[in-house]
Amino acid sequence: MRWRTLPRRVVIAGAALLLSVACGRAQQPAATQPVHLGVASCAGGNCHGASEPLPGSRVLNNEYITWSTRDKHRDAYKALSSPQAVRMARALGLADAVHQKICLDCHTDNVPPEQRGQLFHLADGVGCEACHGGASNWLGIHISGAGHAANLRHGLYPAEQPLARAEMCLGCHFGDNERFVDHRMMGAGHPRLPFELDTFTEIEPAHFDNAALERSFGVSNLQVWATGQAVALAKRMDVLLDADRARHGIFPEFALFDCQSCHHLMDPAHAPRPSWTGLDPGTPRLNDANALMLQVAAARVAPATARDLRGHMLALHRAVTGDWGAVAGEAAAVRRAAQALVPLLSSHRFGRDDLRALAVAVIAVAEPRKNLEFAAAEQATMALASIAAGLRSAGGATDVQQRAIGAALEELYAAFPANGALQPTAFAKGLADFKRAFER
Repeated sequence: MRWRTLPRRVVIAGAALLLSVACGRAQQPAATQPVHLGVASCAGGNCHGASEPLPGSRVLNNEYITWSTRDKHRDAYKALSSPQAVRMARALGLADAVHQKICLDCHTDNVPPEQRGQLFHLADGVGCEACHGGASNWLGIHISGAGHAANLRHGLYPAEQPLARAEMCLGCHFGDNERFVDHRMMGAGHPRLPFELDTFTEIEPAHFDNAALERSFGVSNLQVWATGQAVALAKRMDVLLDADRARHGIFPEFALFDCQSCHHLMDPAHAPRPSWTGLDPGTPRLNDANALMLQVAAARVAPATARDLRGHMLALHRAVTGDWGAVAGEAAAVRRAAQALVPLLSSHRFGRDDLRALAVAVIAVAEPRKNLEFAAAEQATMALASIAAGLRSAGGATDVQQRAIGAALEELYAAFPANGALQPTAFAKGLADFKRAFER
């Protein structure tokens, strides 16, 4: 089991209709911007709407069923009508949430009206084409069985590749030039956005066979995890370097900071303690959880870059507390390091030695006596889940060891009883039990 899942009309179309729509679109001249045909174009029983996986197929063929019954993205649009969304819109001075671009851009496949086919519905939420690209140019090729490379040439988005997947998912789960959940939106009630690419792919839930993906494309859990950390950190630096976003008057964009450095209970778990940043107690600090995980991953493929990254992150922490003139230089250096690591991490074959070293390093980062920051503990838990998945995929663990690792992960999950809350004693025990199980 992976990280705790977030909160969770079936369109029926005959195969003949789907084929006629797809082929009709394929015969038209390629549009500058492809038309999004709607989830019904993928829902046929002979396509991705099979009730169960088809034997001998490289793909499961039940992807639509998984999405329509279990995938959290299916209900993203519905969330905009919830009482919480109504309160948020009122606080932000908006008439509602269901008609606002700021909300629709992430809660549905919000393409312009001229790019919406006859079977397309905003109410379908984040559907197939939101991730795989508008299907008008590639669906006919796809149905013909021409192969994945041909699909890509005609515009299918390469979501199997770690970098492409990271850029796509983090576009909403962190933000980009068009979409960003800032501190004002959080103050109005929008939840914080914890995210880790490999874990969230699994709990989506994944509508593909990860082992088949690794066999076909050489993509492993650890490549996805590490690449996701690098892209997430680079995107954080993008916002920090954006003059229109990084500061509002004299205040920085607080969404970039570790929430729990300000929002926490006054309890012994948050008493003054040493921190690798050296910042004084009570000082708001940047959320550096992605940077800490990226340093761990980089140490296996580019140790010098890992050291540079650590140095620049430390200088950035200090600059943010007093010298915004130095922030741009350090943030740019961190972004360069993260971007340079992407091709190395996305292509690195993580072996058993890597897995063991990564587990030890992640646990060292997360041990409460060293670093009890909530975001770091959260990312460390998801990293350990990815490492465990990598060990399982590599066939490097016995059934007994896998059960012990799974039990330790459950302990770690249980140490987070609510969003933003961490039980340090239970977390420390889970780390110790994971370490013991992993070293068997």
